[in-house]
Amino acid sequence: MSSPPKRRATTRPTTRRRSHGVSQSKGPRALRADSVLAAHGGRQLREVMSGLEFFQRLASGELPAPPLVALLGFRLVEATPGRIVFTAEPKEEYYNGVGVIHGGWSAALLDSAMGCAVNSMMPAGKVFATLELKVNLTRPLHNDVGPLRCEATVLHVGNRTATAEGKIVDRHGKLYAHGTTTCLLVEPKR
Repeated sequence: MSSPPKRRATTRPTTRRRSHGVSQSKGPRALRADSVLAAHGGRQLREVMSGLEFFQRLASGELPAPPLVALLGFRLVEATPGRIVFTAEPKEEYYNGVGVIHGGWSAALLDSAMGCAVNSMMPAGKVFATLELKVNLTRPLHNDVGPLRCEATVLHVGNRTATAEGKIVDRHGKLYAHGTTTCLLVEPKR
């Protein structure tokens, strides 16, 4: 018994506007390059770019979203010193076994926003990562809730640790989750 012939996945080229104002047609290879840049180049860019500039470029679309952010449907929309705002749309794909959005999705959204808020205060070459995360889920999320905002602000920045708080609200301001984080300075590789 022979197996059916393997089908090649086809990907349609997309057009993305670059920061220098030139639109380029992007095929699968270029899209993969963006994914690699997002996954691995962010750390390299942060060596020469402040956290605030990095996040402002992500928000404007000049830089591609990191893979996890894209996978979970998060979108960075505001970046100011010590404050970050993401938007996200809860979808059935994120449901758990009891028919609500998995709490890990909300935790990832809060972790992303709070970590970015801390790093928005950092100069080039100085990067913080999550050491501790505390999340309170205040009500269940469903896909019919509509678009959400996750707003995060820095509470404290020290030489080795920093803290931030965040909240997830709907378009009417109803609270769905809130949390806090402690971040630790990531030492450069030796």
